Amino acid sequence: MNNLKWLLIGIAVLLGLYALLQVRESGYTTPTGQVFPENTDDIYRIEMMAKGDSLTLHKKDLEWTIVGHDTLKIRDLRITALFEQVLKVSRETTMTDKSDNWSKYAVDDAMGTHVVIYNAKDELLAHAVFGRSSTDWARNYVRIGDGPEVYLTDRSIVYQVSTDATFWGEKLPDFAPAAVDSSDVAPAPTVVDSTKAGDEG
Repeated sequence: MNNLKWLLIGIAVLLGLYALLQVRESGYTTPTGQVFPENTDDIYRIEMMAKGDSLTLHKKDLEWTIVGHDTLKIRDLRITALFEQVLKVSRETTMTDKSDNWSKYAVDDAMGTHVVIYNAKDELLAHAVFGRSSTDWARNYVRIGDGPEVYLTDRSIVYQVSTDATFWGEKLPDFAPAAVDSSDVAPAPTVVDSTKAGDEG
């Protein structure tokens, strides 16, 4: 009887160890949640940084502009995608809880794509760093704020985060002077030389 008891305990321990190894290999599931605040109305400045380059979008009088690029008009479709796709991304699975592994998931300061958002008072609302997955192109990795954890996201959004100003804006059209129809121009009045007219008389 005692032998059977110890056998069952041994089997339970082995099953527990196996389950633990499986969890560590595949990542352990965590409650899903949005990376950025749900209320996007408070967002007035968005900074994006990647590979040493940076770009800032700023909202003024309900209109978004590209800081330092006054000659570009914002592409409305890009802003719509930013708010409906990028800022709605969610985290799903924890891949690691050690900062030493950040480079493995391309979310360290040098390799990652940073998205930082502020409110109208210039207060930090969120800072997330995204990394590309080499095996799952439909998703990215993300770390949030100062936390060491790296999560798998529910979608890929890094291709929608660019530090290229022309990705977000287009050149304003050049306004050429309107062409004048010659038929609309009144003929110049004829000037008669009075001295010449007198000679002819």
